[in-house]
Amino acid sequence: MQALPSNRVSVYSISAPYDSEQTAGQESLHIRNCPSNQEGFSQKYYFFKWMRRRWLLGILPTVCLIVTVIMLVLHYLFSPTFSFLYISGSIEISNLTYTNDLNDPKSQKFLLQAEAIQNYFAKSYESSSWGEYYLKSIVVTFSEGESGLRAYYWNTFWAPQDIVASLKKLTPVEQKEICSKQAARMFSSSGEEDLDLAAMELFVSDSAEHDVMLKSAVSFDLYAKPGNNRTLTLMNPKKSFYQWRLRVPSNYVVRLVVITLHGVTPESCATHHLSAYDFLLPLQNKIITRWCEPGAWTPVIRLTSSGNVMLVTFTLDQREERNILKAHFQAVPKIMCGGHYISWNGTLSSPYYPSYYPPNIDCSWIIRAPLPGYRLSLKILIIQIQEKSPGSSKCDKDWLEIDGVKYCKALSENNRNIEYGYSVAINFHSDEVVTHKGFYIEYEAFSHTDRCSPEQLNCGDKKCKSQYKTCKDDDSCGVESDESNCSYKSCSPYAYKCINGKCLLKSNPECDGKRDCADGSDEMSCACGRRQLKKNRIVGGEDARSGKWPWQASLQMGAHGHICGATVISNKWLISAAHCFLDSESVRYSSPSGWRAYMGLRAINEKNNHVAMRSIKRIIVHPRYDPSISDYDIALLEMDSPVFFSELVQPICLPSTSRIFMYGTVCYVTGWGAIKENSPLAKTLQEARVKIINQSVCNKLYDDLITSRMLCAGNLNGGVDACQGDSGGPLACTGKGNRWYLAGIVSWGEGCARRNRPGVYTKVMVLYDWIRQNTN
Repeated sequence: MQALPSNRVSVYSISAPYDSEQTAGQESLHIRNCPSNQEGFSQKYYFFKWMRRRWLLGILPTVCLIVTVIMLVLHYLFSPTFSFLYISGSIEISNLTYTNDLNDPKSQKFLLQAEAIQNYFAKSYESSSWGEYYLKSIVVTFSEGESGLRAYYWNTFWAPQDIVASLKKLTPVEQKEICSKQAARMFSSSGEEDLDLAAMELFVSDSAEHDVMLKSAVSFDLYAKPGNNRTLTLMNPKKSFYQWRLRVPSNYVVRLVVITLHGVTPESCATHHLSAYDFLLPLQNKIITRWCEPGAWTPVIRLTSSGNVMLVTFTLDQREERNILKAHFQAVPKIMCGGHYISWNGTLSSPYYPSYYPPNIDCSWIIRAPLPGYRLSLKILIIQIQEKSPGSSKCDKDWLEIDGVKYCKALSENNRNIEYGYSVAINFHSDEVVTHKGFYIEYEAFSHTDRCSPEQLNCGDKKCKSQYKTCKDDDSCGVESDESNCSYKSCSPYAYKCINGKCLLKSNPECDGKRDCADGSDEMSCACGRRQLKKNRIVGGEDARSGKWPWQASLQMGAHGHICGATVISNKWLISAAHCFLDSESVRYSSPSGWRAYMGLRAINEKNNHVAMRSIKRIIVHPRYDPSISDYDIALLEMDSPVFFSELVQPICLPSTSRIFMYGTVCYVTGWGAIKENSPLAKTLQEARVKIINQSVCNKLYDDLITSRMLCAGNLNGGVDACQGDSGGPLACTGKGNRWYLAGIVSWGEGCARRNRPGVYTKVMVLYDWIRQNTN
């Protein structure tokens, strides 16, 4: 076959449209123009070329589809994979206010407010670098913030896997920094003006946290005002997940006391546990602690939040009748930790000890000896702190630092006593997660020439002992020098002890008008408990006549006015409740200089010549006071000068440890507290008639929270009780000869005058020795 000239190939390869008659015509024209001597060959050649082109055109769609698929596969293989990313947190809005109806996720106000904030997030993310990954926002709940409304939310993103993985590899602190910077840029450029942001925090979260929260079966929203205990009780649970959102006012913190927990076993630790969070979302970087203990779990555990909210979750993988949870929470004033002390001896502890210290705090103390030449000796009695990270060579989580040395684990007995110089600096730090009981330190000043301080007894042989520990069957001197004059130490604790050491079996012998002790000591201190005129928390009471309760005092603080009640026990000493002197974030209630005591007044704002006013010189809180359960809730106040007794100002009698107040005894509680729950203070002194309630009965009503330092009084049917503002005031009961005794100090209760929720008082009888030792 003869080859075609190259120019003819070029001429006869001209293409034309394929889907019209013009195609055939053009090709016919080409054939007709072929030279005659090659006509047969040309016709055959172009016929086969035309057929090949038609075949290629037929398979072109299939080829394109295959190429497209290959390109998609290659794009899928070499492009980044995507996964869900959850960023949770809270946002505070200063121009919005928290109200109780925002507790209900189904309320109209909740839905409208949540929708507004969710829209705010959506618009803000549109202009941010995360906008292309953003899916949606969900507002879960609200709380009262420091300066407005705080909302808790989840933001969901669909982001490249490498971004998600890199974020999750960062530490919680690094995550928070990145998220916070992104949020600052995002909201500063959002252009939204309807919401005034005061604060914002974000956390990279796990999908499990997100799913658990949104699929929660049962949720409870609880709010506790100061002075109220709110209970958490779960028996025979029907669901697998429960959560309690606990809230208190913004200048308070949450104190949770877990009393009983049954049904938690080691085999179910992965899915069966009780957890507490310093937040209202279950975030791992906000967890305070988690329990999963064997068998019946009964020790009382006390937790403290850093702010005014706490979330408690209970997850269980099996529902049995033995599953049970009992707890309660209360609002506790936020304290300011740290300070400067110049003292011969004392104690120092982590905030709210023995409750778990709150997360995210820093405290600094400086202790100095009172005189030059003296040194300080510290004994670390307790140290339970979150330990360092595995493999870390230093304390990188929580730590106690003394004179530059950091501690974050328990110490052996040999390493607990350490000597320092004239002064010592102590710092305590806790991060945002996982807290423990904390630390408790005893310190004292000493001299190598005179080992004992002025407040100690020198036992000889370089031994010292507190003067207040003598005659306690504790012969730490070793030669009985401190116990030699304690002939009454063998007496029954329920017997009255005369000064000469003799014991009386007679019930309530003091001040009954009969001389029962040979030395007459049972009738010596009886200038008390009498009214010269012949009538924190009073609900269902009535106005008291002027002079009817002459031992009643009002403790006031500057512009704050009346804060607590108190009782006159001598011309220089008052007695009140320890919880009245817990510092808040803005007020130093523990400072004596801020307090004034008013005695002899009937109207709370009454100021006349009959009213005695004294400044407070010293406040002595019982060293074993436990604010988490209000145990040892007692304090002594020394006035700066003696008060003169009159028909309006008289001391009440202190009951000795042997005095007995029978159940059913009629007593009176007095004060200027609220006349009903959540109402303002009373303007006129109120009195209410109550009866002492059986200890075991009260313990059952309050889920075993009543200790031997407490007594209950009130009416089980409700209607009569103490209330906010009566704290520290007297529960007065009569003895023989119509003499009045201080049986109790107003301490706590659940609500005011509720049915089966009587008032709880500090039992003065069992603290009689401590009172006498500190007031001489």
